[in-house]
Amino acid sequence: MILASSAAGMAGVMPRLLRAESCVASAMPRTLINVMLQGGADFRYLFMPAPSHPDSLYLDGIWNARSSLYSADYGDYQQMFDSEYLLASDPLSGLPFGIHNSAAWLHSQFEAGQVAVIANAYCSRNRRHDQSILNADAGEPDLAQLNFDRAGWGGRLIEAIPGSGNVVELGSSVSVFSKGSQPGDRMARVVHAENMRGMALAGQDEESAAGSRRNVLARALNAWYEGRGPELANEKPPGWAYQTFVSHRSAIQQFGLAIDERLAQCQPLPDELLNLELNNGSFAQQCRNLFDACQLPDVLDLRVMSMSYGGWDTHDNLAVEITENISDIFGAAGGLATTFPLLDGIPFAAQPVSDQLVMYFASDFGRQLAANGTFGTDHGRGTYSIMLGKPVQGGIYGELFPAAEALASDDGRIPLQTQGADISGRTSTEKILAEACEWVEPGTSTAVFPNAGTADIETPGMLDSLLS
Repeated sequence: MILASSAAGMAGVMPRLLRAESCVASAMPRTLINVMLQGGADFRYLFMPAPSHPDSLYLDGIWNARSSLYSADYGDYQQMFDSEYLLASDPLSGLPFGIHNSAAWLHSQFEAGQVAVIANAYCSRNRRHDQSILNADAGEPDLAQLNFDRAGWGGRLIEAIPGSGNVVELGSSVSVFSKGSQPGDRMARVVHAENMRGMALAGQDEESAAGSRRNVLARALNAWYEGRGPELANEKPPGWAYQTFVSHRSAIQQFGLAIDERLAQCQPLPDELLNLELNNGSFAQQCRNLFDACQLPDVLDLRVMSMSYGGWDTHDNLAVEITENISDIFGAAGGLATTFPLLDGIPFAAQPVSDQLVMYFASDFGRQLAANGTFGTDHGRGTYSIMLGKPVQGGIYGELFPAAEALASDDGRIPLQTQGADISGRTSTEKILAEACEWVEPGTSTAVFPNAGTADIETPGMLDSLLS
């Protein structure tokens, strides 16, 4: 969409460096970014044990269970690992393990101590996409009612923070995660920023002739609303049927122009983001929106942001599908690897922008331990939660590769040899996300997650130092 304001029209001719210097240096508040990976991400493919793993029984078991997932016909586990994985070491335990080479940027961030992997987490008790996505967005693992008219944990967090504040949705649709607790007005604290450079209402298109049909209509409509809007507000009785529409149109116009004017003062989208091409075009646009949102946190009044990436339901051909997804998000040339270095170039009033961001990666559920016979994995329950950012105390929290998966359970079956067996959920995401809420704004976690105190955790106290 072509931006309409005069400030936006000047953006194309103002030198980039001059605009960067004139951009208001805003204080970026502590901000949480929730990234929802719809479809059930198989993070057991993302993380695998190193060939030197101390439990050889487990190593043999997971290789037998999952060797068919890999596109190449590897002779043994060592050959597969050397070809597919980057070696990492847990700073908390010293355990060596592998991060898939399609996630080279994630590997670099883990090695820098800025990625936490919480093993054996669960956000839902079932294996249905619709219910589990709802449970993840609502932050209620035990929720059994499929009712999307409810508050999400992002919306509850915004309401728990004193004063104003918004959830900024960077994707194409607003999820339950962002919605507030007021029935009938759950979007009151949501800004839908599907295209940060197309927020204002349509106006004069500088690239079209002044007499074009589009520009004539735009001028006429805008002039009518600007002239008649205030009059209508005074003339019409309370409860006039179109009052909400007229008021909403005015609010959108003012808000959109404020965004346009600030962006016109700041740097344009860097070429790296303009030219960013990913397998998922929506995620590339969300990365552009993320950069722009971080240029004007005060205008958006942001404290929470929401992103999403679909296509993780890998029942077949897992290796091809999941590596494309992983590389889009976590790869060396992926969306986050492109965006995060550019954030450091945004003027700041207090702390650098990237110092104030924490990303949390959620998915509806994990996948089953063993391959399903069609080169994929079926729905499971337990998964890994990933938290990323400079405030994160990096490392592995929980048993990354539970030894019990290679041993006979009470019913005599060995999980790694049993179709239908999945990662055993030991830590509720309520525990994890309560820590995230406390980092964003101390004192908010009990309002957002009232049951976190009694929720499951693999080892009591293990998340106490997750964030600083």
